Amino acid sequence: MTDPSVCVLVLNWNGADDTLDCLYSLKKITYKKARIVVIDNGSTDDSVSRIQQSHPDVHILELPTNLLFGGGNNAGLSWCNEQGYDFVAFLNNDTTVEPDFLEPLINTFSDVDKVGMAAPLICYADTPDQVWYGGGSVNLWTGKVVHRHIRDSVQAVQNQAVNTDYITGCCLVMPTQLAVELQGFDPGYKMYGEDLDLSLRCKNLGYQLVFIPESKIYHKVSASVGGEFSLKKMHRKAGALLKVYSRHAKWYQYLPILLSQGWVLGSQIMQVLIKSRRSLK
Repeated sequence: MTDPSVCVLVLNWNGADDTLDCLYSLKKITYKKARIVVIDNGSTDDSVSRIQQSHPDVHILELPTNLLFGGGNNAGLSWCNEQGYDFVAFLNNDTTVEPDFLEPLINTFSDVDKVGMAAPLICYADTPDQVWYGGGSVNLWTGKVVHRHIRDSVQAVQNQAVNTDYITGCCLVMPTQLAVELQGFDPGYKMYGEDLDLSLRCKNLGYQLVFIPESKIYHKVSASVGGEFSLKKMHRKAGALLKVYSRHAKWYQYLPILLSQGWVLGSQIMQVLIKSRRSLK
């Protein structure tokens, strides 16, 4: 395919500051056949007016209510499909991108056989030489889902495309028709787990998921839910992961998953409580 068209979907909910930062970086991208679309997920602040004022050329898809991560992005996917875009890029609003981040992602679909999804190297926004996502590993015996290379230096990541077990919804590129065939994200997850579920469903159809370190973006991690180690985030993620396991793990894997994840969650809660106690001293 020569110069496929790409629709970059940025989901916003009461997050104009982050979204504007994201849009400013997207305005510098070098991929010629890309269109930037903001999905406003029923914001109750002045997000829409601020985005319109700062970026009048950016299309805003205004939703009447907050459909959460899955529902909001699915609304954008439907619009993208109706407009006939070859590829869809789901991008968190709390990210910024390198100008050439799209080219390596799109090229992998023609360079590698049966690629279903592609993802870039994602670094922490406040420490841009430190990795947040360098591919993902999933173990359906222990329920362990981790980012490869998390908190490693960028230099620790080999500069070559590799298969990955799952792709984070922070930045996810895939053919529009495949995304439609998979019916997008499952809105039943509410928050967290949607990207893991979509990745596993894509793999179940025989597609490869590919991590492309040549592409690079930056993420303001968990700004909307109180930080990377917040109790609120842990609670939501635990519930979402249990739902993923119930759908994708075998019945005989349930007990080791529950035992392993109970231990992990308990350890994480203790870490948060210890840090909170120290901060009060």
